[in-house]
Amino acid sequence: MSRGYTDSTRTWAIHTYKQTRDQYRSRLECCAAIAADVGAHTNTVVRWVNDELGRPRVVSEEDLPQRVRDLESEVRRLRQANRELSERISLGV
Repeated sequence: MSRGYTDSTRTWAIHTYKQTRDQYRSRLECCAAIAADVGAHTNTVVRWVNDELGRPRVVSEEDLPQRVRDLESEVRRLRQANRELSERISLGV
């Protein structure tokens, strides 16, 4: 734990993160709000959250092109299935 912050402050920050994360667009934005409340640097709260919950899942730069291709393929498959279902509904099947 960082110098100058009590265990209860860290515990409160992590609890607050868990309770309020869905109110923010990103992990960083949520941690920044909590950091402002406790008078800590944003990176301190990010570190506490990462230590407690693990790092966020991030696609590596090398894996990104393949991930995009996979997602595009999935979109094509879902659009085709949607067309087929729409046709079945319009035919009353």
